[in-house]
Amino acid sequence: MKRLIPTILLVILCIGGFWYASSKDFFREKPPETPALVTVNKEDVTGFTIRSGETEIVMERREGAWTMTKPSPLPLTAYDADAWVNAFASLKKDKIVTENASDPGQFGLAEPKQRFTVKLASGVEQTLEVGDATPIGSSSYAKLSGTTAVFQLADATLQQLAKQPIDFMEKSAVKIEYEKIRSLAVDWQGTSWALTKSEPDKSSFEAKWKLGERELAGPDATGYMDRAASLVTEQLVKPAAEVKGLDQPELRLSLKTADEAGKETETAYAGKLDGATVWVARQGGEWAYAVPAEAVQELADHGKDQPETEAEAQPSDAAAPQG
Repeated sequence: MKRLIPTILLVILCIGGFWYASSKDFFREKPPETPALVTVNKEDVTGFTIRSGETEIVMERREGAWTMTKPSPLPLTAYDADAWVNAFASLKKDKIVTENASDPGQFGLAEPKQRFTVKLASGVEQTLEVGDATPIGSSSYAKLSGTTAVFQLADATLQQLAKQPIDFMEKSAVKIEYEKIRSLAVDWQGTSWALTKSEPDKSSFEAKWKLGERELAGPDATGYMDRAASLVTEQLVKPAAEVKGLDQPELRLSLKTADEAGKETETAYAGKLDGATVWVARQGGEWAYAVPAEAVQELADHGKDQPETEAEAQPSDAAAPQG
């Protein structure tokens, strides 16, 4: 009997191994990966167009930089346009409806509700046309321009393409680069304060700072810069020249920054109060950003909420209880 024990153990191990492999689908043939809907080299993309109803957005890339030519120019982020191209290049068919649609109109594709076009450096264009929603919802019928195959695309996928102009726009009114900042000064309706870096050779988080004459640790100082960075807009910008009264602003904000060589640059911002909104523009800048006045007030008030220094946080001998 003892001679059979190793054999029995080996059989048990083999059975266990087979069961484990089966549970992990080791023996099941993997389905082929769904090919990309379009073949696009992202580096070759020179522009794209989004058409949805009456809205048309036209983006162009020149020398690596994106510009919006329709409906009107806007300041753009450095990444949202590239993210859109990535989403287009990654498209995959969810389900083939028919390889040869004799009547595209039955899918709402005779006059598509949406068109997404990518233009390549070669002049070739790839257009995705989107028609009606499918009966079960959560997806829509779609096809590539010039082809007859109709397929389904999930609405979640289409949402990555169906953008509005503001989705590509830079929304930060004040450009905050933490490691470059040497000082930040704020003046808002009689409340003013200035934050200065005392140890410029250290990172913002590790350095000592001063709020007026009060010394601050890096983490506390970062909070003041966070407030300035939170001055963002949720509506389209407008030309700074259209904002009346920027020469007599209620908000004055000044940033002093230094590059890697230590060369300092000062950038000034002005803000004009308009009801519950402050229109903020960089001095000499092209655009004005509509920032909630509440956010500006919080920035100004943050200078009043000065954290205790380490010395103040410790009880003095005079305050010690008498024994």
